Amino acid sequence: MRRILACALVLAAAAGVATVAFAAQSPKGLRASIFAAARKQRSVHYVENGEAQGLHQTMVGDVAGTRGSQRITFKSQGRSGSFTVLVVHRTAYLRGTSFALSGYLGFSSAQASRFHGRWISVPASNKMYSNLAASVTLPSFLHDIYPRAPLKLAKATIDGHTRTGVRGTHTEPGLKFEEEIFPQAKPPLLPVAVADIEPSRGFLDSIRISRWNERVSVQAPANAVPISTVQGS
Repeated sequence: MRRILACALVLAAAAGVATVAFAAQSPKGLRASIFAAARKQRSVHYVENGEAQGLHQTMVGDVAGTRGSQRITFKSQGRSGSFTVLVVHRTAYLRGTSFALSGYLGFSSAQASRFHGRWISVPASNKMYSNLAASVTLPSFLHDIYPRAPLKLAKATIDGHTRTGVRGTHTEPGLKFEEEIFPQAKPPLLPVAVADIEPSRGFLDSIRISRWNERVSVQAPANAVPISTVQGS
């Protein structure tokens, strides 16, 4: 699911000096090192928390090369919803509560009521696929946390330690925000935290990244209902 919100990593301004390894790199060079290291990995786990305009969301992902899972819970206007997205070889599988299907994912009330709690299959040829599958494979997750120019070095205190990372921008439909990404202290410079902010819209987002290269076992659900059937109902 394309990231649209969240606040949680406490990033405090740090006065410390960057390590020699980081100081020797330009922002562009550090970004290249972070993503070169990440692209060599097989899988990753992440937890994203965010908020925007009264919507609060938690997203938990376990993603690999061509498959992954993403579990989302959210609260909006005093109501809660949840849904799960699986991706297996360019097919997305969706299962959610009726409120998630109608209030978050755009299904009609009748469709949401009928298909509450049932798996729905969405092939890559369907227009919903790209949004559902965003950040549910490792390549798409890395794409979604990639800061764009203009770039500069950034510092933050994470888990009590000063980290040097890269600050840039990121754009999603209807939203452009500032993005910071921080790697672990020692090579390989795998990313461990991302923070996004767009104050004018109350957009705050943070991601904690861990458990690189753990096994990700995701299977296509049996008896999933084709999205064409849902949309035609």
